[in-house]
Amino acid sequence: MIAELTLYNIVAFLLIFFIGLPHGSFDGAVASLVGFRNRFQFAQFLLYYILLFILVIFFWIYFPIISLTIFLIMTIFHFGLCDWTNFGISKYKYSVSFTYGMTIIFGIIFFNENQAFKIFEYLTNEKIYNFQNYFFIPYCLTILSLIYFFYLSFFEKKLQKGIIEIVFLLLVFFLFDPLLSFAIYFCFFHTYKHLKHLIKNIYINLPNKKFVIFSTVIFTIISWFGGLAILYILVQNISLYESMLKVVFIGLAALTLPHMLLVDIVYRRKFK
Repeated sequence: MIAELTLYNIVAFLLIFFIGLPHGSFDGAVASLVGFRNRFQFAQFLLYYILLFILVIFFWIYFPIISLTIFLIMTIFHFGLCDWTNFGISKYKYSVSFTYGMTIIFGIIFFNENQAFKIFEYLTNEKIYNFQNYFFIPYCLTILSLIYFFYLSFFEKKLQKGIIEIVFLLLVFFLFDPLLSFAIYFCFFHTYKHLKHLIKNIYINLPNKKFVIFSTVIFTIISWFGGLAILYILVQNISLYESMLKVVFIGLAALTLPHMLLVDIVYRRKFK
């Protein structure tokens, strides 16, 4: 087990844990931005957020393979929408979002399938390998979406930089293992794009900048210390590598549901 904790994996875990996970710490500011302004409304938001977080963790414990499947679908949707928003166009929302989301998730898996399924096994159980033979379906869908994206780039010049970005990301996925590949995209592409769009709207529309800073710092500290506390508990019974996988990815899944509902359903309706 110790051998699996390579230098690349350690770097990936640190990036995801200290840069990727806390990017959701701006959700307090987002909540205020979309209407949870007074103390009672903000307390309601926190209650809903925490309940959804706990619900996802319990659901994962009892239904791990279903949970992993839902998490992958949510991640495709969330990553894709963020990348589409970054182009600043109103057209091709679903095709661009689908292309980016599928390319990120299944590009990483395709180039690192055995390693990816080993991670999936840690997060679920050995039954996950029963689905490996069917992954040619999303691979084919990803290739078709990329072909269509390339076609669309002839009509929308802004998408041409997306071709370069996707080629670069595929090269990253080819060169590095799945954890580091995911960390590079999650921390330096998704987090950057998400915060760039968000901070601009916060600066323009929220007068109370101190609240933004305070809530973000508090949520970041809670996510770090909470994650470290859970890691300490898990490592008493399972390997450090498996413990880190569970903290990072099950924690991400638990945070993604409320984060996605807030950002992709509520926030993006008001700030496209």
